[in-house]
Amino acid sequence: MPRPFSVGDVLEVTIEKVIFGGDGLARTEGGFILFVPFTGEGERARVRVTERKAHHGRAEVIEILEAGADRETPPCPYYAHCGGCQYQHLTYVEECRLKEAQVREAFTRVAKLPEAPVLPIIASPKPYRYRNRITVHAEGGRIGFRSVGGRELVDIRECLLARDEVNAELTKLRASPPAEGHFSLRDATVPPSGFFQANHDLRETLRDLIAQALPEKGKTLLEGYCGGGFFTEPVAARFEQVIAVDNDPRTLRDALRLGLKNVDWQQGDAAIALPEELRARPGQGADMAVLLDPPREGLPVRLAEALCLDAVSCLVYVSCDPATLARDARMLAKSYRLVSVQPIDLFPRTAQIECVSVWKALK
Repeated sequence: MPRPFSVGDVLEVTIEKVIFGGDGLARTEGGFILFVPFTGEGERARVRVTERKAHHGRAEVIEILEAGADRETPPCPYYAHCGGCQYQHLTYVEECRLKEAQVREAFTRVAKLPEAPVLPIIASPKPYRYRNRITVHAEGGRIGFRSVGGRELVDIRECLLARDEVNAELTKLRASPPAEGHFSLRDATVPPSGFFQANHDLRETLRDLIAQALPEKGKTLLEGYCGGGFFTEPVAARFEQVIAVDNDPRTLRDALRLGLKNVDWQQGDAAIALPEELRARPGQGADMAVLLDPPREGLPVRLAEALCLDAVSCLVYVSCDPATLARDARMLAKSYRLVSVQPIDLFPRTAQIECVSVWKALK
């Protein structure tokens, strides 16, 4: 019989793999799963159990007994206390390998597509000082980010993920401490709404991926979650008509400044507006393309169902969460062929993974 244990107990474990989110996964006697942050694959560690549920628990590292070859010293003094980063204890090469493996696993385990055409991940040119904007919080005399677990605010003088211009804005903010609240700090490249792709060095790479995936010429493009038109701008001229939907009026004001004459910018819920547009064009799927960049929750069921009911010629789905992308892929695969999944590391040192998936109608 495996020895039972409780919160506070100290165990020695071996990390089997690092899962999406950045935690190491270990198994105790009897197969009980422990999630251990700030560890690497194959490492042995002495850990303290911090949470226990019916079939899994969480633990914190007390000591690394056998370090992996890819472990390195985190350069940030706030790491493992500030909750912003999850991979600074590993080399960037290893982080990219893990993230690509996590995307492949999601398509195998969740989407049931073990042969999914997942391409090698595109790494960021710089794993640090790439962010053109950050949001900090002011509370109780501190200015910074939420801690691991979110219980407190970590006072931050500099964020190593942010570009120098953004950190200069943080220095200004700290010099005249504001009232409590949230503050968006950005460099000069970010539009007024603040909605923009945050990795300064991969913005054009991401736009190029979208442009390459969409048809060179088409009748109608439906775009959901269009934001300020970041993806719309380089491809709008290829289509006779573009209908672009977003629920945020601030980002749509940015989009209107682009001056794209053939784009109908609509404020609304893409889960409602796009199915209505699809229903208004029955049998016209061969002349249509759809571009989607939803939040991490993925596609609402009604939108996924509408896309499957009358499949369009080309569907490009940009995702920031492999799990919800894989969940949606399981439904989309009923009406579409998955052409490619391109992971791109827009957020180095964090657990986030961006993917561009391209789909073609089966019929």
